[in-house]
Amino acid sequence: MKCKPEFQAEVDKQGRLLLPPKILTQLGLKPGDTVAVSQGTNSISVRLPVTYLKKVYIEPTNQCNLTCRTCIRNTWDEPLGQMAEATFNRIIKSLRSFSPPPTIIFGGFGEPLSHPRIAEMVAAVKELGAPVELITNATLLTRDLSRQLIEAGLDVLWVSLDAATTEVYG
Repeated sequence: MKCKPEFQAEVDKQGRLLLPPKILTQLGLKPGDTVAVSQGTNSISVRLPVTYLKKVYIEPTNQCNLTCRTCIRNTWDEPLGQMAEATFNRIIKSLRSFSPPPTIIFGGFGEPLSHPRIAEMVAAVKELGAPVELITNATLLTRDLSRQLIEAGLDVLWVSLDAATTEVYG
């Protein structure tokens, strides 16, 4: 079986390998950038520059609706709260400078679905053209909230299941 390449690259008259502009844009590469290239037996791979931002984790709240005994939050002496709108807006503003936009993952030690504006936050990130993921315990996931997240453009929903004993986990 033959594998069809996803794109064609060209070797110019000077022997340089030219990648299609679409691929360069997807990789966030601009004229003048330097990238590391590794050679395999029958392949080459390009390593992105260290300035390329791949993922950003945003913790909209450190509050959680559960009190799991295995949670690290049990050892904290930190005030609980939710991310202020101004803070989130500064994050969104700074993310506009990245091309391509990094994957944004809503999660952390808090339950993101407990933030009252989580669907709006997802929509704001999607307006940047970024892939958006969310990690949740899913206990607050209602039909209405599910629809809001889908309409906001959420790409991936991760459900985290945990328990201190096998019986409870089961």
